[in-house]
Amino acid sequence: MSDLKIKTARGSMLMAGITLSMRPLTMIFAIIQLRLLQPSDFGLMALAVLLMNATNLFTDLGLRPAVVQTQHDVNKVAHYAFVMAMAVSTTITALIILAARPLASFLGGSSDLVPILRVTAVVVTIDGLWIVPEALLRRNLKFKQLGISTVITEISTSLITIGCALSGLGVWSLVIGVIAGEVLRTLFYWSQQRPWVWLRPQRWDPVIVKSLLRFGAPTMGGSMLRSVQTQLDTWLTSRFFGTTAVGFYDKAYNLTGRLANMLTNTIFGNVLFPSYARLQDEPERLARAYVKSTSMVLLMVMPLSVGLATTAPLLVHVLIGENWAPMIPIWQIFSIFGLTWAVSANASPLFLALGQPRRNITASLLYILIMAPSALLLLRQFGIAGVAMAVSIGYTGTMLLNIFQVNQILPGTGRKIIVQSLPFFVVGAIMGVGILLLRDTIVQTLGGMNVFSLIVVILWGAFLYVAATMLLQRTLVKEIYELLVTALGIGQRWPRLVPHRLRPSK
Repeated sequence: MSDLKIKTARGSMLMAGITLSMRPLTMIFAIIQLRLLQPSDFGLMALAVLLMNATNLFTDLGLRPAVVQTQHDVNKVAHYAFVMAMAVSTTITALIILAARPLASFLGGSSDLVPILRVTAVVVTIDGLWIVPEALLRRNLKFKQLGISTVITEISTSLITIGCALSGLGVWSLVIGVIAGEVLRTLFYWSQQRPWVWLRPQRWDPVIVKSLLRFGAPTMGGSMLRSVQTQLDTWLTSRFFGTTAVGFYDKAYNLTGRLANMLTNTIFGNVLFPSYARLQDEPERLARAYVKSTSMVLLMVMPLSVGLATTAPLLVHVLIGENWAPMIPIWQIFSIFGLTWAVSANASPLFLALGQPRRNITASLLYILIMAPSALLLLRQFGIAGVAMAVSIGYTGTMLLNIFQVNQILPGTGRKIIVQSLPFFVVGAIMGVGILLLRDTIVQTLGGMNVFSLIVVILWGAFLYVAATMLLQRTLVKEIYELLVTALGIGQRWPRLVPHRLRPSK
């Protein structure tokens, strides 16, 4: 097994492991926050985050993938990228502070949103500080450090938010938590660098500057479209249904669809993009890596998506409370939507690695053209759930387009993706039907909706998924096992646990 493959495998396992292991903890933190704060608080913060995410695209300028992929002197590239990021981020922060009132009106928020926008504007500048350090870590395949930064940000944001909420600060608990988390993330990234190498003044190099702009312009264009793609639903919800509805919508997405989004972005964005970039001149290896990575993510996302969808009423009742019941249908829709995202998301880092970011632009544009009219039609009949339906329809279209585009670049890959994905959906169907058939019976037998019945339903679903996977995906399970043995060095540490053919030679 090649060194790159081992590094990629270890990185994928590490990032996925951190993401999955953190998820129960972040879920606990999220549940506590839901019980301490009101839906309107989360709605206001969601609108502030919407603006931050949109403006951060201008801060990024496509600089992170440019630093990862550059063939020039990386220190010079990092220097120019940092200067550009800071110039843009501080300007945007100032503009948000000055234009907070009209921005709040545009977002569909009340006057309560204005001071929140002015304070959270500082996050744009903070994010500008860590763009380059984070990109350098990705370039050097420093997955452990990237994983640690995720842990630091998630835990610090949640704990500080909960502490402030217990003190009665309301929506400001969320604001303070986000700012504190971003500050700690930035400090950690900088602690992993030797910034004096690329911060010192550099001789003007127009070739490098032009290369950054040349790569960044189409990349940023695609990112801007993806920002519209990911934020349009929240904006429509705010404009048509108000801030409280945004709270229900946003938390349903964060607790379900965002899991698949986060997992795929963690693996595909942080791990596979630099690995794909190194395989860009080896199409056969690249195609195999693409198909395999999609299968591995589906293996992880499928049980989470199906489990969250089928146990939604029980989960909300037991863990969150009946006042959050309006988000159950949104929760279920987004849980299933995560499956299409898992199949589709792998294409984006592949296009970037091959220097074809315009394909991402095409996919984002198609999503908007499908989602926007679908939402306007469906929200009148189904309310907030109609917006979630439109999102799912839009991403299904994007998934099909991405498979087609990948097949153009790597002939035959699209068919392989479809063929290898089908067994996962069969496994998911077995799991979902099995849970639905016995869920109500288990709840009634164990005395209603309580923690014990929830645990039993989850265990029953897990058993069904493992059994169906072993039956229908035995080859993939075997390959993953062999990959784990090699990448983690299990054959060296515990040779009796692995087959003779996988044991290292003496």
